[in-house]
Amino acid sequence: MPWRKGGNTKNSKKNIKMKHTIKIAALAIFALLQQTHAQQEKQGKSATQENPSKEKPAKWTSSRADGHAPIGVMGDHVHKQGEWMFSYRYMSMDMEGNLKGTDEISNSEIHETYMVAPQNMKMKMHMLGAMFAPSDRLTLMVMTHILNNDMKLLNGAMPMMAGVSFDTSSKGLGDTKIGALYQLFNKNRRSVHLNFGLSVPTGSLNERGATPMSRMSNPEGDIRLGYNMQLGSGTWDAQVGTTYLKQYASSSFGAQASYLHRWGENSEGYTLGNKFNATFWTAYAFSKKVSSSLRLDYQNVDSIDGEDKTFMSPTMAPVFHAANSGRKQLDFLLGLNCAIFEGAFKGLRLEIEAGIPVYQNVTGIQMKNDFAFTAGIQYAIGH
Repeated sequence: MPWRKGGNTKNSKKNIKMKHTIKIAALAIFALLQQTHAQQEKQGKSATQENPSKEKPAKWTSSRADGHAPIGVMGDHVHKQGEWMFSYRYMSMDMEGNLKGTDEISNSEIHETYMVAPQNMKMKMHMLGAMFAPSDRLTLMVMTHILNNDMKLLNGAMPMMAGVSFDTSSKGLGDTKIGALYQLFNKNRRSVHLNFGLSVPTGSLNERGATPMSRMSNPEGDIRLGYNMQLGSGTWDAQVGTTYLKQYASSSFGAQASYLHRWGENSEGYTLGNKFNATFWTAYAFSKKVSSSLRLDYQNVDSIDGEDKTFMSPTMAPVFHAANSGRKQLDFLLGLNCAIFEGAFKGLRLEIEAGIPVYQNVTGIQMKNDFAFTAGIQYAIGH
């Protein structure tokens, strides 16, 4: 495991400028799309008033590029009876630096309380999913995760180890999610359905790694890694939510709200925080096959209840201290969807989405989220 001298991590002026540019572009696109929605709605109403006998608009449909939400949204649409859909998603999340509340905190400040300060972390996730509709109203779904986490930390307190950085990693199967979508109505190009989910605790809670401190007493020694390096929750977690979809002639809007509740306490003596999530997106279809999207995503995660009793000392690093958990965050994300509706690749979709946080408020001291990227493939059959 490589150890090396390190210092405070600073965002370059170029990265900061890029983030501001993305924020401005996102706001401009969002405003433009909302204006397009309003114009199309007005045109639709005018056409109906001029010709009262005109047929009502069609139902909401997934047979257009923006018929699926951005790839980062789960459980966004139901299927017709007998349809299957298989999906693969790759998600990457980068974290760099640390926050205390909403403010950045330096390594030296962290080292006043903790021996080690996190520097950066990269989380990679592979998600495999399947959906099946036994009826037009009901769609069943299952998804599993494979995680790969890498974190760099900086020692600041141990004699002869001050300024030495080291890496830890964990990888393996995460929790498995099963769920159901039940459509309440679909008319006038509006659709509403309920989301139900259950997370099965298949992810490990005993990921371990070596550190300079653990190797001082045993060259092969390792310790259990921090909470954010573990692969699962260790509890059966229930999720409920609702999704609203609206389509216009060449654009669309969607909103989804959900709440995840952790049941009981896991085998290590703690419970991860409950989570509320609300996301809103708007999309514009350049053609039937291609659309772009802008999404706002808000999450409010409670702090960990209890603590892992096997940690030698919570003051070793913030990631070992349950008090450093729970956050509120708002993200801006841009996406692109490409869909194929005929030929040999009928039913195939290619999608990407990338975004940055524009607001973060953490409990205690936690790593700062920096950038998120998701790419996916979806393939539907039976339609």
